Amino acid sequence: MNPNRPRSRTRLPGIHSLFSTLLFAYLLLPISTGCSPKPHSIDLTWAAPATSPVPVVGYNIYRAPDEGFSYHLLNTSPIKETKYTDWMVQSGRTYHYMIKSVDANGVESDPSNVITMKVP
Repeated sequence: MNPNRPRSRTRLPGIHSLFSTLLFAYLLLPISTGCSPKPHSIDLTWAAPATSPVPVVGYNIYRAPDEGFSYHLLNTSPIKETKYTDWMVQSGRTYHYMIKSVDANGVESDPSNVITMKVP
């Protein structure tokens, strides 16, 4: 054997890589299935106005996270139905909602009564 010649190692191609991948997947499996958060939502429904001087084309939904905070518009365009599901809520928080009807020119009505909901 020549001492100046580098020694070559014999490796089984792919076995080490396959083993590492399987071990990694096995270790992550319990973590990913055991820690999935449960989504919360709030379902809102309301009655359309019985009479209106102008036709209503939709509704805008506003939410404030707690009393004293300003309301933010949740939808990007007026909602045509008289129901809305808010999927962006967190457990243990209280939210306040108000709804405004919208006419064909985009003019909003006065706000509805405030609806307060607490997420369990």
